[in-house]
Formats: sequence, structure tokens, C-alpha cells
Amino acid sequence: MKVSLKIMDNTFQALECDTDILMIGKDTFTVERFKELVVEKIQIYFNEQFIVHRANNNFNQNIHSYNMFGLLSKNIIKIVDNSVEFKLPNIELIFPPEGMECQVLKLGNSEWQTGKMRIHVMVTGSSVRVIKLEFCYDEPPQQESPLDDIRQRENYQQLLNNQ
Repeated sequence: MKVSLKIMDNTFQALECDTDILMIGKDTFTVERFKELVVEKIQIYFNEQFIVHRANNNFNQNIHSYNMFGLLSKNIIKIVDNSVEFKLPNIELIFPPEGMECQVLKLGNSEWQTGKMRIHVMVTGSSVRVIKLEFCYDEPPQQESPLDDIRQRENYQQLLNNQ
């Protein structure tokens, strides 16, 4: 069961058009380019080495170097005296869970929509890919009806006025 995080009575919706434009702060990106940059930066971050230093009571020291991909590649978590195992072939990261301030300009629209965006990333072994970007509108976008064009036509307006 998936639960959608609600903000201001709206839910997050997938940004499915790669040519939509995002504005984060003063920077603008297409959805597609933003996904590429996120993957690139996470790859770099997860490949960075960090050092674990351990010393026991006899002052014997062990120093190990790890990266996140190395830790995640084990793919198994054991609990209860190692008798229960969970396999983790894929790990999904969602950040930031509450969303980050953002504006989106959808293809065909003339105005920026404000709201919050969050990112879903899948980590598998040593690879990262963006599954989707989600957007939660501050104000729900107005849905255009197929009848709107008809209502705007002069003949329809005359019919309404003659009633």
C-alpha cells in the first residue's frame, strides 16, 4: 500500500513530460535534464569513500574504507541472530519527503505554477536512476473542459443572450 504525502489538501502528481520546465530558485531545467543531473550527483556522492575506524580493548585498530554502493551491494539485512533475512536488490529513495519549493511551466501553459517537488530515485547495485519527479501544486491547476472552446464561440454566446 502506497501513501501519498498531502500538502495543503493536494497530493503529489508525477511530472511525466520531459520537456516541462522546472525553476528551482533562479535556475531552470527541463524535467529530463534535471533527472540527468540528479543521477550524476548521486553517483558521485555514493562513490565517495568514507573511513570507519574501530579499536578494541587491546588497542588493535581496524581501518576500513567504504562507499555507499559497496554497503548497498550486500543486498541482505539479517536480524534476530541472523535467522531472518531481508533481501534488498532495489532501494528507493524519496527526497525531500515534504517536497522542495519549485515552479513548473508545463508545455502549452503560459504561466508558472508554484508548489513543491520531490524526487524518486532507484538504487540497484552500483547504478542509480530517477524513477520520477513529483509535483504538488500550491493551487490546483484549472482543468480545461473540451466544451470551453464551444462556450467561447460567438454563436454559443448569442444563443445564451437570446434566452
